[in-house]
Amino acid sequence: MNISPKQLRIFLVLADSLNFSKTAEKMFMTQPSLSKAIRELEENLGLPLFERSTRHVRITEGGKRLVSIAQTIIGEYDSGMTRLMSSAEHESLQLTVSAWPSLANVLVPEMCAILEQRFTAPHITILDAPNSRCIDHVIHYQADLAFASIAPSHPDLHYRELMRDRFVVLSGESWRSKIPPHVKLNDLIGMPIITLTDSSTAWRYMSAAYLSRGIEYQPKMQLEQISSVIGLVQAGVGLAVLPYLGVFHAVGMHGVQISEIIDGPLRSIGIINRRTGKPTVLADAAMEVAALVSKQLIANNPRWILPAISKRSSKRS
Repeated sequence: MNISPKQLRIFLVLADSLNFSKTAEKMFMTQPSLSKAIRELEENLGLPLFERSTRHVRITEGGKRLVSIAQTIIGEYDSGMTRLMSSAEHESLQLTVSAWPSLANVLVPEMCAILEQRFTAPHITILDAPNSRCIDHVIHYQADLAFASIAPSHPDLHYRELMRDRFVVLSGESWRSKIPPHVKLNDLIGMPIITLTDSSTAWRYMSAAYLSRGIEYQPKMQLEQISSVIGLVQAGVGLAVLPYLGVFHAVGMHGVQISEIIDGPLRSIGIINRRTGKPTVLADAAMEVAALVSKQLIANNPRWILPAISKRSSKRS
């Protein structure tokens, strides 16, 4: 049996009006279409609902007994659809974003603030994690999108580059007088470099840059947290070598100097999302806002942050 809510609505309107012409007009149908819908409903139910003559339409006794049942079904259907739409609206305002800490600290807060202004009560969850875990969060449907570096090779993921940032040297205490505003990679060989662990993009980019010169990258210390690295720099233990956005909040910090690595690598920063499925309205807006925030970062820091050079695809590794 295949009876649609529309057929039941037609039945109820006709049962009330007992007039095919008025019912067709109210339901925005032609009379032949209305007659066909009633006939199919009667066939599905296995009993006549109306008796027709050239002048009159009369509801049958069986039809009368079905009116209250049809009203209950339509009432429950409408109530269920209201709950469904309310739940869908709630779900459409859920967003989970994965980002490595330096972006979770720089790009993501501004993005969230703008989304809070655009939408009524959005629920945004931020997962801060290393680059590889950010990618995994999207692959395993734990995040709607991720801000990460190095385009993933997974065929189901799409990577859109937003910007690139330079690598810099952060120095403090006695090291400030020894490190000029501009240095080269070779100038840093043998220096007490402090950076992040080898699971970070900071280490991977610098290691690749030195490897291309036939040199092994051997920092003095590797830590998990950027704040710990900066603390050691302030104490004069060594020099931090990190991407600019990683030390963004240290710029202007008392006792700390920033120097550019003029032949250093440029780190790609972009959005990763799944190729399949349609993003929610909130996820779409988040990607749009992230692009706008990135442009503002580039405009405010042209020396250190550069525009994206091309659209990158997840087919690139």
